[in-house]
Amino acid sequence: RSQGYDAQQLHVLEINTAHPLIRKLQTMAANDQYAEQLRETAFLLLDQARIVEGEPLKNPAAFAKRLSRAIELGLVV
Repeated sequence: RSQGYDAQQLHVLEINTAHPLIRKLQTMAANDQYAEQLRETAFLLLDQARIVEGEPLKNPAAFAKRLSRAIELGLVV
């Protein structure tokens, strides 16, 4: 965030299409079976960008729930 800009300015979220996570999301997007997981992951990435920018999250409880679910899905037992 640059000094002197209005707090209501629009932000740009840049996506690196070569990143392995983005490539996996592209693969998931081709299959309706993953629609909800894809949606939740997109919100996680958006919230992550907000955190990096120093912005408060609009709904920290929802972020925590999404993060817990993502971790749960990633755990292999």
